[in-house]
Amino acid sequence: MKNGVLALLLICLCLTVPNVSTQAQGNVGLRFVFGTLHPKGNKMAFLMPLRLDDNATFVLNWGFIGSYQYYFHKKRWSVKVAQGMYSDCAKLFAGHTHLGLRVNLLRSERHYLEFGFGPTFVYRETWYRFPDYHQETGLLKNTNRWQWNFVWYGGEIEYDYKLNPKLDLTVNAIPGYPDFITFGLGLRYWPKGHP
Repeated sequence: MKNGVLALLLICLCLTVPNVSTQAQGNVGLRFVFGTLHPKGNKMAFLMPLRLDDNATFVLNWGFIGSYQYYFHKKRWSVKVAQGMYSDCAKLFAGHTHLGLRVNLLRSERHYLEFGFGPTFVYRETWYRFPDYHQETGLLKNTNRWQWNFVWYGGEIEYDYKLNPKLDLTVNAIPGYPDFITFGLGLRYWPKGHP
């Protein structure tokens, strides 16, 4: 854990070094988290009050993800820092802190498709407060109050539609496949306009 946090701090420090590229641009984003898909359902569905079916295949969530994205090579490669705070499927506080690389796979005048990956710290209030809860995977570490994990490979798939020179509509999916995929919808703002 100490090594992971140290590596994340070093990466953040390296990102503060100014980039001399004239193509470099950045944006800030805010997305509303609205739901989680469990492709195979979930055995703990009975703990999820906002599930849309008995297996909790789709569960309504609410919360926000704020981000800053810095393009260091045209509008192809970027680094993104994101902080999420939202309700989990049991309506408890959850969140993530992410720092990762992004590659833009589809570049047209209005449409963008980005894939990102990088270190992510995920956490939620513990579900062990529920008497019938049992943890299905060994991925989460546990304390009396929290369940958490640090992963090097956290990812995101994002589609952006250019509304005007400074504003994009954005839809994103955060995969925890095969267990879940969380979805968000929001905007990203380019203070200097699109590159």
